[in-house]
Amino acid sequence: MLTWPAIQQLILQALPTNIEDLKSLEQEGSAFIVRMQKGIPNLPMQVGLQSVPFVGMQTQASRAAGEARTTFPTLTREKMLHLATAYFDSFNLLYPFMDRQSFISEILTRVSTEGFHGDPDSVIALLVFALGEMALESSQGNPLDPHQGRSSGIVSRPPGLEYFNAARERIGFVLTECDLESVQIFSMAALYYESCSRHVDFWRLTVSASSACQVLVTCYPIDWKSPRGDLIKRAYWHCVIMETGLHLELDLPLTGIIDLEDRVGIPIFNTPFCEADHLANQVSHFEAHYASQVALRRLCANVHENINGSMTDTSTPDSSLAGGGPTAHSLKQLAAQLAQWRSMLPRELQWDEDDPTSFPDPPQSPFNLDPKLPQQSVGGKPMFSEDLDSNQPTNQYLYDVQVALLRTRYYYAKYMVYRPFIYKALHFPEQMTQLDAEGVAECLRVVVPQMAIDLLASVSKKKTHTISLLLVTELSRYPPNIPSNTAQPYATRHPNPTMRPQIRA
Repeated sequence: MLTWPAIQQLILQALPTNIEDLKSLEQEGSAFIVRMQKGIPNLPMQVGLQSVPFVGMQTQASRAAGEARTTFPTLTREKMLHLATAYFDSFNLLYPFMDRQSFISEILTRVSTEGFHGDPDSVIALLVFALGEMALESSQGNPLDPHQGRSSGIVSRPPGLEYFNAARERIGFVLTECDLESVQIFSMAALYYESCSRHVDFWRLTVSASSACQVLVTCYPIDWKSPRGDLIKRAYWHCVIMETGLHLELDLPLTGIIDLEDRVGIPIFNTPFCEADHLANQVSHFEAHYASQVALRRLCANVHENINGSMTDTSTPDSSLAGGGPTAHSLKQLAAQLAQWRSMLPRELQWDEDDPTSFPDPPQSPFNLDPKLPQQSVGGKPMFSEDLDSNQPTNQYLYDVQVALLRTRYYYAKYMVYRPFIYKALHFPEQMTQLDAEGVAECLRVVVPQMAIDLLASVSKKKTHTISLLLVTELSRYPPNIPSNTAQPYATRHPNPTMRPQIRA
């Protein structure tokens, strides 16, 4: 949107010295994100764990490999289990490409009894511990500085760096592998970097995960009906969701992994839940959230392909705008597909369209996230609030974040569908129809306060494009209707800067 002529004209009128910044937006997404990250120092390597040589019994496989394993005295088994639990109760509910049971019974058991080396199990364990520490400190860490009586920031920046550095020292030993463990390693390292707002590092490791997953799917025999096969499906779709989000929002290049969707299929979570995962799923419905996001991702890709494809198709005789663009009818069809996805959500994920901050329907009353805790009632309170001083219910298992992610991605998809109407209102106001005005109102309803929508609806059709011009300048100031403090980075980034949709009559 920042590359649209009308928007650039408004920006240059307000800030004429920013012409070079506007020119940089014309570049591809990769150049844009690299420029944005320029000058940010690397994560410090001097933060680490004190290690000592491992002394004790090793398995026959370890002895045969001649591995000189090490241990970290401060990383006891209890500490490992605590950090692993934090990871699987947070990150793995949002991105479920790891299996809790196999990690605890196999990987954690091995590193706690035999120490660490440059093998995949050691790297995976250290990354799990790093992200577990990130989850704990981000929610429970000591505040850096109170702001207006509220905690602001955390002392440890970034949390878990000592575990992450230990993983980085060993990741080179598994750098060229293309198995499931490699995909998991690259994906977790990418998540850690993104948690530190290091977007270039996140993107590069996301590409590495996708490339390894592409080789895994195309070059190795896989029993898709087995628990490991289903885990590969979940890892695959994690890569696809991450890659597609970066492509749609920043126009970063694709690796080609998306073309394997039909070969891989949809994950069915056929691995029996352990007690901890069963409780987490009962509380947060993470399995349903994940499956719904996979379906929504496919729909978003279809929206993007239809809008961009119509821009290059000038063969349609009814084209009224230079360069072509989607018709109002085609956009209506895309909106209907999105509405169908919305209507087919499981009941426990449904919400009131006019109240995006509400609890899912049916309401969880009495509100009891932990059977061991006293029952709580939500009392009609919204799930999200812009009032930082309000007493919001405590949500275990990142339930509120899961809800926010799903709804934010839905509203972003809806914004993608109706954004071409904004383009037409700004650049071809004389061609606006009543249907176009309704499309403008629907787009603005997603991203700006309701007061603005009421204002737009109250004016005559003749004045609609004028009001649209005033309101559209506010678009970049408001994320979709989910509070930004609960949404992930990739849900509130600027839209694809190279997408310039237009509408044909």
